[in-house]
Amino acid sequence: MYATPEQARDIEEGVQRLLCPDPDHRPPCPIPWSIGLTEAEGDVAADLEEQYLIEHGGNGAAG
Repeated sequence: MYATPEQARDIEEGVQRLLCPDPDHRPPCPIPWSIGLTEAEGDVAADLEEQYLIEHGGNGAAG
């Protein structure tokens, strides 16, 4: 997904609450899950940005 770092952290927290609604439980979590964030680089980042602009009414050109 194409998101700012802040948006990505908010989404990550939302997913965490969905998968593990009691964050104060004793480990280990009874529901095995994991999530990770990766920053896109190079062509992948450019492709994601272009797709976002196309889907949201942009002109498809970055910048």
